[in-house]
Amino acid sequence: MDFGFPAMLSLLCMQSEGVLEILMVCLLHELGHGVAMAFSGAGLREIRLYAAGIQMRTNTILLQTWQLLCIYLSGPIVNLLFAFWLRGTETGILHLLMGCFNLLPFRTLDGGTAIRCILGMHDKLCEALTIFCEGLAMAIFLLLLWYRVENPSLYMMVIYLAVAELVDKSL
Repeated sequence: MDFGFPAMLSLLCMQSEGVLEILMVCLLHELGHGVAMAFSGAGLREIRLYAAGIQMRTNTILLQTWQLLCIYLSGPIVNLLFAFWLRGTETGILHLLMGCFNLLPFRTLDGGTAIRCILGMHDKLCEALTIFCEGLAMAIFLLLLWYRVENPSLYMMVIYLAVAELVDKSL
């Protein structure tokens, strides 16, 4: 566990009343990944808790593309299934937001990881996707400003996604 995880959890507790509900939505998301890892034969090597979320790593390095896609997309699919099942409730909305958010094309999110898995080693397409994500981050940030959103966590998350997109690109 990185220091940032309890720090971010503390900030969330100060800002939001439904922290336990949010954590449950996150845990169900990660459980989806864990089940997919088990069924794909990848196994679970490590669970990392850090400020931006939870990361699970497999035991197996060499997986086929379809196995990787199942693992990457299983978390958002679990959230979207719960969103459908709990539609019309606040918890259902949280699941919907979590599932859709994680399908965004940023490399640190499930959607971006899945897209890059499909693109493989096509460097030009991955570069174009990075540029698209930077523009998307800027547009989201400007929309938050335009609508005078006062939640600092949203601004920090957009900045994190934009920076991580550039930092990971250089690795």
